[in-house]
This record gives sequence, structure tokens and C-alpha cells, in this order.
Amino acid sequence: MSVEKHQFRLIIISIILLMTTFASIFNWFQGLGGTGAHADKYDDLFTLYWTLGTIIGGAVYLYFLYLLTTSPEDNLEESMEIGELPVIRDNKKVAGAITIVVTLFLLILSESTFDSINFFEDPETTDDSFTIEVTGYQYYWIYEYPNGASINSATGESMKIPVNVSVIFEVTSGDVFHSFALPDHRIKIDAIPGRVNDGWILADDVGIFPIRCAELCGDEHAIMMSEVEVMSLEDFSNWYNSEENL
Repeated sequence: MSVEKHQFRLIIISIILLMTTFASIFNWFQGLGGTGAHADKYDDLFTLYWTLGTIIGGAVYLYFLYLLTTSPEDNLEESMEIGELPVIRDNKKVAGAITIVVTLFLLILSESTFDSINFFEDPETTDDSFTIEVTGYQYYWIYEYPNGASINSATGESMKIPVNVSVIFEVTSGDVFHSFALPDHRIKIDAIPGRVNDGWILADDVGIFPIRCAELCGDEHAIMMSEVEVMSLEDFSNWYNSEENL
């Protein structure tokens, strides 16, 4: 079996286009931004999956190209007869090597994935850490602080947290299912009536970042938007200890 020159060129072009697509999507993802410890962890995990997936995908296509351009026997007839068993091309050494490589890849992915899950579920707290109780309603969020301060996102006021301090979120809902999402920080916590779900954040950049509801919660789901203002520790302390919050 042989491949015509134009077919061979088409195969090569298709592989080049495929690999270019891989690279383009990867570069696009890297340009999406993100901030904080969670974003770094998530991006590292994505990069690992993408790299190993690209290696495996490239190897599969190269082997496919090899099968198309070679034949098991030089004198193999172009057509097979009915009842004739197909010619099996196998190599036990290659099969063994592939099995070992795939096993190593799976072990690496499993270890990295479970490490990321543990990171997301176990907050790295310090003496400065505190908890914010987050409650979702149609169609706004209420943020309650340990000192009694309360922020209602319907007023347009942002939730406030300090930079470089781990903050715990205890998230629930007062009516229907919601989902408390901070896309720039790669955090999403389900808000379910009668249940409290935990999450945490460690912001490393000051600024204002979006908060969204990531669960279709009703007619005006699209307007359930808020913001988190990441402040310097000094500015946050001044706000937190101000008379209006005490």
C-alpha cells in the first residue's frame, strides 16, 4: 500500500494545521489573564494537561502517518480477498514502551490533579485570615464580616478583602440555587439553600475584579453581578475598623 504524493502533502498539511491549532489555543488561554494563588494553580494544571495531551496527539498522528506510508510486506497485494485475515503489524517492544509512557503520564496527571484538589479544598490560613459569609438571593449577594459589617451588592458596593491574606468564604443561598464565581481568580462555589459550601481566596494583586453568578437562577440571572475590591492591608484595616462597620 502506498500513498500518492498529493495525499501525502494533504496529510502533512493537516498535521501542521492541527499542531498550529494546539499552539493557538494554548496561547489564547495564556492570554486570558487571571490573578491569585488559585489562578496560578489552575493554569499550571492546564498547562500540564495541554502539554502531555499535545505530545500524545502528535505521537498518534505521526504513527498514523507511518502506517499510511508503509506496508508490512513489499509484495503485499493491493486488494484483499474475502475471508483473508488482515496483516497485523505489531512490535512488542514498541507496545511495551507505549504502555510505560502512558502509565507515567497518567501517574503524573493523577498526582498533579489530586494535589490541586487538596489545594483548592484546604485553605492556607494565617493569623490575619478571616471568614466572610456569602448569601445569594435573586438577584444579589450579601457579604457578612466577622465584625458585623454587611455589604449588599444590590447597592453597588463591592466586597472588600485584603491582598496577600487568605480569606474563607462560607457560601449559601436564601432562595434558589446560585453559584458564587470569581472568574479572574478561578474560583466557583455553589450556593445551595440549607447548605454551606466553603471556599477560599488568596489575592496577590490589588484592584477591582468581577463576581458573577454561574448558575442560571431565574429571569434576571444576567444582572446578578458584583465586584470584589482587593485592598492593601492598611486600607482594608482602615475600612474594616471604621466607625460605620463597628
